[in-house]
Amino acid sequence: MADRRAIDLGTSIAGVRLPFCAMNASGAWSSTASELRALARSGTGAIVLQTATLHPFVHPEYRALHNPGYDKLLPLVRELAELGSCPIVASVAGTAPDEYATLARAFGEAGAAWVEANLAEPYVLATLAPWDEPSALRALLGRLSSAASVPVSIKLPERIGFPYRVIAAELRDAGIHVVVARNEFFGFEKFMLEAGPGFEVIVTGGVRSGYDVSRALAKGARAVQVGSALATEGPGLFARLAREMRVARGERPE
Repeated sequence: MADRRAIDLGTSIAGVRLPFCAMNASGAWSSTASELRALARSGTGAIVLQTATLHPFVHPEYRALHNPGYDKLLPLVRELAELGSCPIVASVAGTAPDEYATLARAFGEAGAAWVEANLAEPYVLATLAPWDEPSALRALLGRLSSAASVPVSIKLPERIGFPYRVIAAELRDAGIHVVVARNEFFGFEKFMLEAGPGFEVIVTGGVRSGYDVSRALAKGARAVQVGSALATEGPGLFARLAREMRVARGERPE
């Protein structure tokens, strides 16, 4: 009789086990408590919170970063972590290394599995400017790694002022081995080529089907983040992605 065991579509990030290799991107289906609870009931591999700042943030030029402040999200982290359906990922942003350190420490203590430092957020690029020179990035990474009690991932922006090999060296020195990169050649693939071994990459952007997920994994990604497709389809998207991946790998649907 043929072996009909279900194909494992899970993955591990920084030693944290995910039941599925796709998750929401920060800001996608994560703006309200009800949206986050719906994600917890879905087939997502992790729940990525909206990007949080130290204080409530409202700015007419940076609407994507609007949030109520990190302290309003901590009770939700505890609630979702207690459900145990999948890991919780805190996305954080700030204008100084100490702000990132405070946020990383607080979310780790609240039960987040890891912290995603959002260094692609336009407001961060305009204020902290961590990609202008390696010394600025080094100061930030040092504070993050020393303050966080859980693993840290770094979300890369579209444009960076120095080569990926330099970024990789700074990340290694800080003990950070997870990055979130754009799902395109000059993002994810170029980082993989230039950074060298030892990094776990999560790709974001352009994922709409199980084929898109499988293609990213085949190129070396450990997981994917989904944004616009999730906003259109809702949390049922993850079940569809998993079904499409299983069919593509030869598993017959029941």
